[in-house]
Amino acid sequence: MKISKLYANNDNFKTIVFDNGINFILSDTNGVGKSSLFKLIDFCLLGDKHFLGNEHFKDYIFYIELQISSNRYITIKRPVTSGKNIELKITKEKSQLVDEKDFNIKGSIGVAKSFFENKVNYSINKFRTYITYFLRDEANQSDVFILNKHTSLHEIEYKTVISNLVGIDGRKIRRKYELDEIIKKEDTPITTLKNAQSDLAKVIEENKTLISSRFIDRLKYSVAKYGRMILNKDVIFLIDLNTSNDIEFSIKVKNDEKSNIEARIKKLLCLIFASALAETYAQKRLIKFVAFDSPFDADYNTYQDGIYAAIQHLNKIGIQTIITSSENAIRIPEILSEIKNEYMTDYFSDNDKLMGDF
Repeated sequence: MKISKLYANNDNFKTIVFDNGINFILSDTNGVGKSSLFKLIDFCLLGDKHFLGNEHFKDYIFYIELQISSNRYITIKRPVTSGKNIELKITKEKSQLVDEKDFNIKGSIGVAKSFFENKVNYSINKFRTYITYFLRDEANQSDVFILNKHTSLHEIEYKTVISNLVGIDGRKIRRKYELDEIIKKEDTPITTLKNAQSDLAKVIEENKTLISSRFIDRLKYSVAKYGRMILNKDVIFLIDLNTSNDIEFSIKVKNDEKSNIEARIKKLLCLIFASALAETYAQKRLIKFVAFDSPFDADYNTYQDGIYAAIQHLNKIGIQTIITSSENAIRIPEILSEIKNEYMTDYFSDNDKLMGDF
């Protein structure tokens, strides 16, 4: 799945037509819509709408067109109000559907998700649970594995998602936690307790075999490759069972003895993981884009060559990239010139914002 087009029923909204390969959205200042673009894509992909709660947007209807195969597109039409009126339509070519009346289906967000998942037929289901690992706005760049929506939840929630994402049956990982809870309870009947203890031993042994696979080996290889490309350092992706036999995921920069990795490196580790995931899934039915908010932002350009090289490499293997950046954050003149000449999908400014003057 790649993003083809984003538009609305209101002329104040800036229609964006995406290239199948590299897309840069540049700006000359802050507050013109770069970060809102990510939230809006997420909303159109049947996510949360909290940032559109303002009265100003009550009559807006947004459309996102997605390419789901070489000659097949799906458009999601989502009004800001009336959550039961989401519509979807399959087309054989790129389309503009603001005036279209004949959609394939209309209904609630649950109906829309079911229809969408049936049509795209992903390698793993429930795309909403893992899409943010590929669609990284700045609010989701502080931790490689723990997204914003996971921070208030038990760790098993994000560990189940990551497990499924790397080809491990998350239900079996979750089962270990469930059995632990049964055993911990003081009033657990003796028969139930003994059965749980017996099942726990079997689950632990099974989980030890799950954390090693060819898919995981390929993902580790890709993480290492993008680590060298972007950071020029050895980056290691690890999956293991801890002393409590619970699954643990980590990405480490080899020989980095700092106990707290600086925020800049954490951000780029998120980009490395997203890129490695996209490459590892390149031959499967899954998301084929990496969208990343402001990877070039910093007071120095230490990693900018590597970031740009990774974007170019993703394009070569058929992965779409959508990158936002302030123009002045890209400090290498040759890179900025090439972006403007070949890869600039749009430019936001005070006079030309994503959502007009609002």
